[in-house]
Amino acid sequence: MKLKTKYILYISVLHAILLALTIVIYNYNKTFFLVCEAIIFMSFALSIYYYKAFFKSFNLFNAGIDSIADKDFSIKFLPVGQPEFDRLIDVYNRMIDQLRLERTKANEKHFFLEKLIEASPAGVIILDMDNNIRTINRAGLQILGLKNSEDVNTLRGLADPWDTELSGLKENNTSVVQINGINQYKCFRSYFLDRGVKRIFYFIEGLTKELLHAERQAYEKVIRMISHEVNNSVGSANSIMDSSIHYLKSVDHSRMEHYIDALEVAKERISNLNKFTKRFADIVHIPPPEITQCDLKEIVQHVLLGFLGEFRQKSIRVNASCKPSDVYVSFDFQQLELVLANIIKNAIQAIGSIGKINIIIEKFPVSIIIENDGEAIPGDVQRKLFEPFFTTKKTGQGIGLTLIREILINHECEFSLKTREDGMTEFSIVFAGKTR
Repeated sequence: MKLKTKYILYISVLHAILLALTIVIYNYNKTFFLVCEAIIFMSFALSIYYYKAFFKSFNLFNAGIDSIADKDFSIKFLPVGQPEFDRLIDVYNRMIDQLRLERTKANEKHFFLEKLIEASPAGVIILDMDNNIRTINRAGLQILGLKNSEDVNTLRGLADPWDTELSGLKENNTSVVQINGINQYKCFRSYFLDRGVKRIFYFIEGLTKELLHAERQAYEKVIRMISHEVNNSVGSANSIMDSSIHYLKSVDHSRMEHYIDALEVAKERISNLNKFTKRFADIVHIPPPEITQCDLKEIVQHVLLGFLGEFRQKSIRVNASCKPSDVYVSFDFQQLELVLANIIKNAIQAIGSIGKINIIIEKFPVSIIIENDGEAIPGDVQRKLFEPFFTTKKTGQGIGLTLIREILINHECEFSLKTREDGMTEFSIVFAGKTR
């Protein structure tokens, strides 16, 4: 029972008893009866007055409580003329001002944090209290290959290898995820407290450029050192052999030709060694690109002409498709030829004999896909494809894909090499810069 109801009931019962008593007095003293009746009516009137004055303040506080419950901090009250209640009203008004200020600050911080997360170049994934995905920022969507965060609800719903890598990442730990053997990302898992509840988030930072730069610096030093030492040795050996050959030719001896031939072979092998090391050195000495407008279709046709003999010999069918009539890209002509020639050569080697190569050129965005039905790329090899000097061929040197990678990165292209679910292995290049 509410306090208001109790008060009304108490006043009603009390005055009913007093009225009953005055009726008894009426039989003994009518004058006293009239005085008592007047006092009872005055008491009843005062009870109503104090009731209104007292519960008016309570109604104000009930309205204040409702506004707080509704998170409406705009309602404030005026003094009612009663010192005790006016003091409470003053405290309430100051509390509302403080709450409104705190909420404004919290909203500003929340708005700033949202903008900061959205503008971050690193991917951010925030989970809700049920460990489902609540928010993914713009960079995270791009890294994960999603259009919007509503496309997936849980970490297990992400594409491979993100589903297993992020789900298996322990708290306050990091891991490196490699995609298509090219792009590498550092993933960090942590949490923050939201209204006392633990909320998990993931931070995904791209490492590709930094790692490639460090890697390039490392193997550049090694290759330069090897080239320097080999060139010094080759130069000295060639000088000695030239002098020896010149001397032996001037000596008249019946078996001297055999010695001369042996020295010629040794000189040739040293020359081949010099060329071999020079190929490694060329990786770190790729000249700056001379950008021109290159006709992509024309370059593809020109490169294919160089492989016609191998296509016939190995029964490889080539299908070239270019939907637009002409596609131009801003690229170094010679380096683009080198890239396409290496990709097609790798496709031929993957097929071996009897197979097909499809070349597809698109204009929006300007891109080229070179696919083949040769041997699939194993998962363990996929992650190492673009590592310097890595090769699965017995006579390979692991230079071709490294050279392709360096040229495409210098031209700011996006690229990938993978075996699709349909068994076709594709090398995809999306060209950057001005195209037409």
